[in-house]
Amino acid sequence: MQTVREMIPEYKRNLDRLRQRRLDLLRERELEPSFEKRYKLTVRVCRLKSIIDSTEAALHDMMEYDHG
Repeated sequence: MQTVREMIPEYKRNLDRLRQRRLDLLRERELEPSFEKRYKLTVRVCRLKSIIDSTEAALHDMMEYDHG
């Protein structure tokens, strides 16, 4: 079992990947001519944003817990 301190770098890496994926999808959406595909991309971006928000909150809590 990992300690909170050991989990923090993994959460940071995951957060970086999620943010990058969100930016990639936003760029893809800008160039997409089809409304239906843009809509699907928007739904994916919104879902990723929700995941990013919850991961940021968890990371914040873990860092506070670690620094005590």
